[in-house]
Amino acid sequence: MKENMNERNNEQPTTKVLPIRKNFPELSDNEVEHAKSHNSLSWAHSFMIENKTGHTKWLGHVGVHLQKVDDDVVRCIGVVSHTWCFTALSMLNLTFETANIRLELEPYTLVIPYTPVEETPVEEEPGLEVA
Repeated sequence: MKENMNERNNEQPTTKVLPIRKNFPELSDNEVEHAKSHNSLSWAHSFMIENKTGHTKWLGHVGVHLQKVDDDVVRCIGVVSHTWCFTALSMLNLTFETANIRLELEPYTLVIPYTPVEETPVEEEPGLEVA
């Protein structure tokens, strides 16, 4: 019985590592300027100070999930598969690079399928009628 279990444990599922940096869109001059701005660099240093090793932070507004690895390394553990999210991740990459913090991507980053949010119409509640 142990032999069968060992045989099963040796079967490792293969996961495809996507080249994240190759999917980065070219940043506009404004995006580069923003990524290198004092505010962005301040945010990067704050991220490193406020988080302990191993802590993660989901940046829902840009669809990126980061993890602090140590004092000089951040890891992207997830990015939503949408152009805006890859642009944001590219900008974060530039921000961390400018701040002398390494951003690890492959093979750690899971590409999360984008699911569009359907806007539901707001039903108006009946109000008072004005005569």
